[in-house]
Amino acid sequence: MPIKLFDSLETAAERVPSGSIKKLIIKDQEYAIVHNSSGLHVVSNFCPHRQEALNKGTLNAFNEIICPLHQYRFNLNTGQEVNNRCGHLPVIPIQINSEGVFVDL
Repeated sequence: MPIKLFDSLETAAERVPSGSIKKLIIKDQEYAIVHNSSGLHVVSNFCPHRQEALNKGTLNAFNEIICPLHQYRFNLNTGQEVNNRCGHLPVIPIQINSEGVFVDL
């Protein structure tokens, strides 16, 4: 069942400004919500390599989130670490429609 995060895309953009990463907690699980030039993305908040919190990381121009610990880079669409140095980062499907912004857990 989809979980509503925001009432609208405008509200999402206000709460998660472009270029930012925020921690999101849903049902006692941590996720990172990212707003970049390609839109909104939700991924697990923990790097699969050493479990570092990705909301402390950075973004780059290649649609990647970068872990602050060892600079592993994960594609926000696929979750793949670009150099295949560790497992994939779980990517959570996000839906945007006239009723709001939702994730499907």
